[in-house]
Amino acid sequence: MKQEIKNREPMPAVLKHVMKQNPTMSKEEAVKKALAMEARYDEANKERNEKRNAEYRKEWERALQKENDHWALEMLSGDALAEYFNVIKD
Repeated sequence: MKQEIKNREPMPAVLKHVMKQNPTMSKEEAVKKALAMEARYDEANKERNEKRNAEYRKEWERALQKENDHWALEMLSGDALAEYFNVIKD
C-alpha cells in the first residue's frame, strides 16, 4: 500500500486546499498531507462508499442484462429466442 501511495497524486482540489492553507509548505510535503487527508476521508466514508458501489454494480448489471435482452430480441428467433428467455425448458 505504501508503494501505491508514493506513486499516486492527490486530487487537484485537495492539493490546492493544502497549499492554500500552508503557503510555505513544499509541494512534496503538501502532496503527502493531501494524500493523508484523502486516506482519512476514505476511511471515514468506507461504509457509504461500499453501499454506493454495491448499488452502482446492481444498476450496471441490470443495464447490461437489458442490453443483452435487446440483442437477443434483434438477433435470435424461434426456439433460440424462447430458450434465451427460458420459455422452453430442456
